[in-house]
Amino acid sequence: MEIEFTEEQMVDIELLEKLDHIVVSDIMVTEVITVEPDERLENVLKIFRDKTFKGVPVTSKGRLLGMAYAVDLLKAYFMSKSNIIDIDEAFTLVSLMNTKGAVDRFMCLKPVTVYPSDDIVKIAKKMAKTDTYTFPVVKKGTVSPRDNGIFLGIITLSDIIPLIYEAVVRRQ
Repeated sequence: MEIEFTEEQMVDIELLEKLDHIVVSDIMVTEVITVEPDERLENVLKIFRDKTFKGVPVTSKGRLLGMAYAVDLLKAYFMSKSNIIDIDEAFTLVSLMNTKGAVDRFMCLKPVTVYPSDDIVKIAKKMAKTDTYTFPVVKKGTVSPRDNGIFLGIITLSDIIPLIYEAVVRRQ
C-alpha cells in the first residue's frame, strides 16, 4: 500500500529534510547580554527596550539561574498579555512603578532549555508548542538542583526563521 501525501504535507516533509541536519550549535548566539540575579529591574527593562529582546538570561559564575522574560515582568505588574501594545508603552507604565527591585524576584526559575546537539526542527516545534521564542542553551549534563546548568548561549525564533525561509524559497 502506497501512502499518499497532500501538497501541504509534502512541503512540510521537504522542509524537515532540509533542516534535519542543522543543530543548535550551528546557529546559536554565544555573545549574549546576561544579567546577574541582583540586577535592578529598571536596567533589565532598559535592555528589553533598547535591544528589543524578549528574554535575558540571568546567570551567575557562568551558570544559568533563570530567564527574565519581558512578558513575565509585565505580568508581574498586573498587565494581561493581551493588553500589551508595545514594549515602549509598557516601559513607560512600568517605569512609574517600583523598578528598584532585583530581577531575581521576577525571573523564570525553570525556563525551557535546549542543548547544543538538539536539532532545529525539534526546537522550532518546541517554540510553537510552548509559545516561547527565546531559549537558553546549556551544556548537557550540567543541570544541578541549584541552577539550570552551564550557560553557553541563546537561540531565538529570529535565528531559525532565515533557515526556514531559505529552505522554502529554494524549494520554489
